[in-house]
Amino acid sequence: MDDIRTIIVEGASARDYGKRFRLTETDPLTFSGFVLRLVAALKVDSYESLLDQIKSGVAADRPPIDLVMSTLSGCDPKAVHALVTEALEGIEVAADPRHPEGFRPLMRTDIRDLATLGAILTAFAKLNFAG
Repeated sequence: MDDIRTIIVEGASARDYGKRFRLTETDPLTFSGFVLRLVAALKVDSYESLLDQIKSGVAADRPPIDLVMSTLSGCDPKAVHALVTEALEGIEVAADPRHPEGFRPLMRTDIRDLATLGAILTAFAKLNFAG
């Protein structure tokens, strides 16, 4: 039985309109190392306080980029940049709207708008932290 979860993020902003981004749930061993480095990089008290911050932002229906930016305030920017880059590694994109199932590995140039990046990072959090 394949119970690995995925999420599709639809590119809705100007330069990413029509693109589809597919995120796949991170395995527990890899994710535990990611979380340890994330808690240290964000300078939060604990994993639970990080979860509370993410859940409250999602519940308040804040724009994804606002949620990401508030979570990142006061962080170690180099460490967070490395983690964001790592989070994007497993993402696939269907860049051509005429072929919505034509997924391939994401390249740095596939995300053209900051709002899209925020939506993808929010989906990554929902997929992996909400489990």
